[in-house]
Amino acid sequence: MSTEPRRFSVFLVPAAGDRRWADGVIHELADRYDTLPFEPHVTVYGGAFSNDAELEPVRRALADAAAGTGPITLQVAGLGVTEEYFRSLFVSFGEDPALRRLHEAVKGAVAQDSGYLLVPHLSLFYADLPLAAKETAARTVALDRQEMRFDQVKIVVPDPVTGWSDARRWQTLFRLRLGAPAEKVTTVIFDYGGVLAEEGFREGLFELARRQGLDPIAVHGAGMEAVYASGYVLGTGSQSAFWQSLRERTGLRGSDRELSNLILDRFVLRPRMMETVRALRAKGYRTAILSDQTDWLEWLDRRDGFFREFDRIFNSYRLGKGKRDPSVFDDVARELGIAPGEALFVDDMLANVVRAESRGMRGILFEDEPRFERDLKRYTEV
Repeated sequence: MSTEPRRFSVFLVPAAGDRRWADGVIHELADRYDTLPFEPHVTVYGGAFSNDAELEPVRRALADAAAGTGPITLQVAGLGVTEEYFRSLFVSFGEDPALRRLHEAVKGAVAQDSGYLLVPHLSLFYADLPLAAKETAARTVALDRQEMRFDQVKIVVPDPVTGWSDARRWQTLFRLRLGAPAEKVTTVIFDYGGVLAEEGFREGLFELARRQGLDPIAVHGAGMEAVYASGYVLGTGSQSAFWQSLRERTGLRGSDRELSNLILDRFVLRPRMMETVRALRAKGYRTAILSDQTDWLEWLDRRDGFFREFDRIFNSYRLGKGKRDPSVFDDVARELGIAPGEALFVDDMLANVVRAESRGMRGILFEDEPRFERDLKRYTEV
């Protein structure tokens, strides 16, 4: 199934004092000319991605680059204006080696280079106006600094319909502070299905669909929605309500027990992952599970006895909250008695990793065991 490519940009964000100045100018100009304000930034790179997995190398490249550099100070070259909408009025900067390295790191990580050229500038104004009007606006800006300091980097995507022109709908997928001393990881939190065990929910629904002549992708998608819509995954609904909802959505046939057993049989623990969990605990790390699961997770533990390998189990069925709600990561850190930066979260869904990172946790997108083990060494001694 093809996926329409989406745009993304990597932004360098100014530090507090310079951000306040830029914010003030941006909002003043927006009010005066009735345009939209936006977050001040320097665009490091702009490109496209077809699926979430294609952004993972970019995140890794930014994390590696950020760990090796402190805040970046750019030398102000002056104000500029052009006829282009996105370069209406801007602060221009001289070339900087640290910024160039950051650009090259992202460029080397993307699936396909977009050809984006790094021309360092910080826009103050987006407007469809004659060049003379933009020059008039530039004369009202008091550029009272010779350099600007930047201390954060982030990945931003526009709204897929309105694009970059509607700054109100820009969405931050990943944010990192440059050169910030990282808190030591003390706790590793694992997703269950797709990480510690084979993804039984997906594979079970695929198999049910194939057996009954239905579209596996459609049945899986309906299942993901039904498990939330029925309330089953959050503990407010029942297994029967889930299966009834899925039957109505897809035409699936079979008793609750038959359908559930076929899914549960496909949750198979991965021995290599469980060995890693034991190795972490042997080194003094705490381990936990955070899973969007139903009471099936407890049934699976009765069958396989894996809860004892972890210090804490967090199941959406018991929490009444799942990973679609980013605040669940705050709750988990609080329950564990740790700062979010002490936690390393591992999930096979990039959206969940991004949500964990947005709350201050470190994250690993699980793709396969060898890559996970390499990534784990960046944060732990295992």
